[in-house]
Amino acid sequence: MLKKIIRKPLINISSSAWEKLENISVKTNMNTFLFSAESGGCSGLNFSLKTIAIDKMNSIIKNSKIPPNTFKNNNNVVYIEPLSEMYLIGTTVDYVHEDYNKNIYESKFVFYPDKDKAGTCGCGISFYLK
Repeated sequence: MLKKIIRKPLINISSSAWEKLENISVKTNMNTFLFSAESGGCSGLNFSLKTIAIDKMNSIIKNSKIPPNTFKNNNNVVYIEPLSEMYLIGTTVDYVHEDYNKNIYESKFVFYPDKDKAGTCGCGISFYLK
């Protein structure tokens, strides 16, 4: 009997996060973003989502043995840094708006890793592998 294989997306980007990326793109005139994991933070690794100049991204692509996975929405592109990819599998990128009624006092990107692969501390930026 054959089992059906279900592929999950590498990462998920919420509509709220895409809207914020579009807003950043309009204000900075940069529509290319790099999503990666960096060492540091209270749990050992930090999520990082930054604008990146297209010529710098093209240089990374040219010099990389592994092409980065990309996610596109309208004119915006999010590249997954190839060496970070294994740490980011299953992560959801979201953007939350301040809502005093829900005790959310600032608007910011938040990252939710796959609970089977990683855990987070309360800051929403730092994570650790299981």
